[in-house]
Amino acid sequence: MKLIVFQFIALQVVSFILGLAGAAVLLDHTTYDSSLQPLIRNSMNNLISTSQNENSANILRMIQENIGCCGADGPTDYINMKKPLPTECRDTVTGNAFFYGCVEELTWFLESKSGWVSGIAMALCMAHVINIVLTVVFIQALKKEEEEATAD
Repeated sequence: MKLIVFQFIALQVVSFILGLAGAAVLLDHTTYDSSLQPLIRNSMNNLISTSQNENSANILRMIQENIGCCGADGPTDYINMKKPLPTECRDTVTGNAFFYGCVEELTWFLESKSGWVSGIAMALCMAHVINIVLTVVFIQALKKEEEEATAD
C-alpha cells in the first residue's frame, strides 16, 4: 500500500514539474517577438511559393480568411514572389488588401489563447500540489492508526 502511495506522490510531483515547464514554454514561445515567429514566417512563405498545390492553397486560404491577414509580412510577399494577390487577402467589404501579415496576426491570435491555456495549466499544477499535501496527510493518518492498533 505504501509503495502505491509513494508512486502516486512521485507521479504528482512529475506532473507538477511538467505542467509548470509546459506553461512557461508556452508563454515564452507564443508571445510577440518570440522564436515562433520565424517558424510561422518560413511556413507562410513556403505555402505562398507552393500555392499552386491544392493543399497549400487550402491552408493558405483558411489562415488568411479566418485571421484576416495577407502573406507572411503583408501583401508585398505576393508581389515579391511575382504571384497574384488572392481574394482571401482582401477585405470583403472594401476590397482593400489586408495590411498586416499573417506572422504578426497569428502571433497575436496565439498570444491571447496561450494565456488561457497557461492559466489552466497553472490551476492543474495547484491541484497536483493539493493532491501531494492530502496524500502526505493520508500517510500520517495511516501511521497514526497503525501506532494506535499496535499500542492496544
